[in-house]
Amino acid sequence: MAKFHLTPNSVQEILETYDEDVIVTNREGIIIKATRISGQHYGIEVEELIGKSVYELQSAEIFSPAITPLVLRQKKKVVTIQKTPSGAKVLITGMPFFNENGDVEFVVSYSYDVSELLVIQEYMKEQEFEMSKVQEELQLLRKKSFSMKGLIIESKETHEAYAVAHKVAPLDVSIVLYGEQGTGKTTMAKRIHKESSRTNGPFIELDCATIPESMFDKELFGEQIGIGKTATISPGLLSIAEGGTLFLKKVDRLPLHLQGKLLKVLKDERLKPLGSEETLSLDIRLISSAETELFQATTENRFLKEFYYFLTIIPIHLQPLKSRKEDLSALITYFLHYFSTKYNTDKSLSDSVFNLLLKLEWKGNIHELRNVIERIIVQSPEQIIGINDLPPEYRMQFEEGLTDIDLDGQTLPTILEHVEKKVLNNARQRYKTTTEMAKVLGISQPSVVRKLKKHTLPD
Repeated sequence: MAKFHLTPNSVQEILETYDEDVIVTNREGIIIKATRISGQHYGIEVEELIGKSVYELQSAEIFSPAITPLVLRQKKKVVTIQKTPSGAKVLITGMPFFNENGDVEFVVSYSYDVSELLVIQEYMKEQEFEMSKVQEELQLLRKKSFSMKGLIIESKETHEAYAVAHKVAPLDVSIVLYGEQGTGKTTMAKRIHKESSRTNGPFIELDCATIPESMFDKELFGEQIGIGKTATISPGLLSIAEGGTLFLKKVDRLPLHLQGKLLKVLKDERLKPLGSEETLSLDIRLISSAETELFQATTENRFLKEFYYFLTIIPIHLQPLKSRKEDLSALITYFLHYFSTKYNTDKSLSDSVFNLLLKLEWKGNIHELRNVIERIIVQSPEQIIGINDLPPEYRMQFEEGLTDIDLDGQTLPTILEHVEKKVLNNARQRYKTTTEMAKVLGISQPSVVRKLKKHTLPD
């Protein structure tokens, strides 16, 4: 194999083309090589540096201090601040090169103008500041996305519930979500997981009300398949949730003896698959949901107190849809638009239908509302959906016209006042601004404001 060597002349040629301050001295402190910019640094021609002693240059305060004596004395890399004759400060680094006897044979030094370094440092600070602003903006966007993206949140109660969820999402604590079926517990659980440190891990749901008792161990803990060297482990839900979140749906429906079995595994953070002698570690976050209060269930001996305390670090309550009128109104509009788009149609609700939907109990909450809106969008032949387009069980609840008004002893102006107030109140619930209300009602915006004040309704 051919060997290549740099000749003294080629080394000098390299140094002459190098635009940084580089000086080479021998062990006596005599400068034997230097770049042209070195002369500029020290205010003398580079030819005058060659052959000079760094000790003489130090005495003349051209090198203040000289780096070579420091390297020769310490026999290691040295970094210091050097002051040039012009008063500039440079950061100079000296590197020792040893001979075969272990003595310093040469010292190579290179320097940078401190002012240049300060500029770079300032630039880096600016970049760090910009990055911190970007990170803050990202955090803000995440907060906004937590409470807005994909969610319908209009009521004060829902805002408060999601504010708590957002606050505790980054904390690896157990959470219990309370609420009737269809109030959005699963949606909130997924949102908490998304905003947690486990967002890249799995989100696994376990419906405690439907899992067969005979399959409980196998489904949760997994099982060993085969024997000996060919044996494999079929993972259960707990192992699948490793590093992520396990969502225990309807945990209040889990039988007592299964509560104890699950509690032991969760507390120990270790599990053993069925038929296996191998013990597996467990690292998961728990979110549970319940339709009844778990503490009340402990007083009725339906829920283990120890399991209750283990699960309930943070309780969050989601109110039924019937008590969240602002959310209900927004959800009606949302589902109407969603299913109209899905089925490539453009339908709207008559005022009578919209007002009826606002009054219904919605015992199935969001699930029921979604089902009804989809049904009437698909089944109604009309562009404006009326009372007759509703499913029979909902149509029966409609009371025509003024049947709720007591006509006995009432004058027409009094009745009209009652009707006007009712119409304004319904419009206020359906539309967000007085301008929208005015457009729909066919009157001016100032008239809407005046009438709202007359009937002591908020605008």
